Amino acid sequence: MSEMRHHPTAARLRLKGSAYKANANQVYNAYNQTPAASQRLRTVPGPSRATTQIQLLLSRQAEPPPDDLNSSSPGFEPHPHKRGTQRTRLKVVARMVIDLLLLTLTFVIAYHLRYTLRFGAEIPEENQVPLSAYFGSMAGFVAIFFVLLQFKGFYRLSRTVTLIDELGLLASAAAYTVLAMIAIIFVLRPLEISRLMYLYLFPISIVLLGLKRAGVRRVQRSLLRRGIGVRNVMVVGATDPANRIMKAVIDNPNLGLRLIGYVDNEKRFSEWTMPIYYRNGQPVPHMGRLDQLGSLADEYQVDEVIVALPATMHEDINEVINLSYEHDLKFSLVPDVFELQVNTLDFQELNGVPLIGIKDNRLTGWNYLVKRASDIVLALIGITLAAIPMLVIAIAIRLDSPGPIILRQTRIGKYGRRFTCFKFRSMYIDADARFDELKQFNQTGGATFKMVDDPRRTRIGRFIRRNSLDELPQLFNILLGQMSLIGPRPGLERELEQYAEWHFRRLEVTPGLTGLSQVSGRSNLKFDETVRLDIYYAENWSLWVDFKILLRTLPAVLKRDGAY
Repeated sequence: MSEMRHHPTAARLRLKGSAYKANANQVYNAYNQTPAASQRLRTVPGPSRATTQIQLLLSRQAEPPPDDLNSSSPGFEPHPHKRGTQRTRLKVVARMVIDLLLLTLTFVIAYHLRYTLRFGAEIPEENQVPLSAYFGSMAGFVAIFFVLLQFKGFYRLSRTVTLIDELGLLASAAAYTVLAMIAIIFVLRPLEISRLMYLYLFPISIVLLGLKRAGVRRVQRSLLRRGIGVRNVMVVGATDPANRIMKAVIDNPNLGLRLIGYVDNEKRFSEWTMPIYYRNGQPVPHMGRLDQLGSLADEYQVDEVIVALPATMHEDINEVINLSYEHDLKFSLVPDVFELQVNTLDFQELNGVPLIGIKDNRLTGWNYLVKRASDIVLALIGITLAAIPMLVIAIAIRLDSPGPIILRQTRIGKYGRRFTCFKFRSMYIDADARFDELKQFNQTGGATFKMVDDPRRTRIGRFIRRNSLDELPQLFNILLGQMSLIGPRPGLERELEQYAEWHFRRLEVTPGLTGLSQVSGRSNLKFDETVRLDIYYAENWSLWVDFKILLRTLPAVLKRDGAY
């Protein structure tokens, strides 16, 4: 296939909500008797309502979650209903005051490193400057840094934002502040003040503020274990996205959310979607109808609703939004799995007239060259480190079953170009011949074929597939430029026949060894969800996004979730 077909338009995202009723004791007992968390989830900073689901998938907690937010805990009481905004404001003000003090301390430490310890270079006696001479510069540094944190929304981040993302914001603010200070000093006082001291401000500020945030997170986890700061949440809808959101809330206590149940005008989970269970085995209750949402929110002290139903139910969505405002509930909208998210839209203005288009793929031009250079370097490092393990695997495959060690498959790459993809053989040599008899057991609900207990796998194949070792030879595909370290997984030729029109957008970028979908559920994802993540990656690529995916790849491999 030589030509790409592009998604013709971006659908508007609308979602629906509804509500049902259940016994309060049943809800809280089911939730509070669940065992320890087994999964962790993270998001990128500042998620918009329309991309809540995508950004929840994009990140997972690096630090261990509290053990008993969702487990049996005597005396675990639901938190007070609707905390006032005054307490929240006081917390934010306290954070700001502490940060201002830490930024001041940063400057003092940098001064003593340069002038007391004389770190970096000797300072002649005639160039010694007292700390008081820097008071004006200190005030400017603190002010600029603080203003940048405000502009970057550092004090408005949700509790689901990760420590890595916070450190990224701090590093960005520190870099801009130091550059601004050096520029100002060169203009105003070119000879009297040490420029080297200002370079020390960059790492010191990140370390101090980063340690403070790490400490705060530890305290927050401790409080969440005691039920302090936990918010009651109710999911509106019973679709696949709702299913995944509820599972994420249950499995990740660090979100600080207690799932009360779900509401919908139909009991969909029992009919066509797998039900969600608390970790004690009790099913998440079906609460009531849409018109009961207000009374249910009051009865169960709900703080937040997450709306996750098809966009065609926009009238019901409006009703949920109105009820949320009336009852002082925070609400979030999950994009419909069959439509593009709002983030795919590009908003412009021409002489006061708004124009809406589709976002372009960011992996072009200089971005592509930077990514290609990093791919080559990392692939060479990977081949060097994996040489001995690959040799051991090759010997094991040869001894385990007849057939070639390396499987050469024709895969579809960027813009539909065919290429030969290398993998360690993990199945018997008649695997392709048996495909037709097994395709009815496909578990992805789309073009790709995945089966948990695929009988075609060899003994060694089961091991290397569960640990993702069968894909190590694709490092050579990366060197050849056919693949990238990070990107959508390359598809088979037979899968293209089942692509919907918008699915072809995943072919706009070079396929990858790992990717956003690989660290967000792998084979547990429906095919449409996988494609959505692939498109999100292409439109929002950056080295920082690649770095975060790489950090999440090893935990995802060790966890083996969705690896068949």
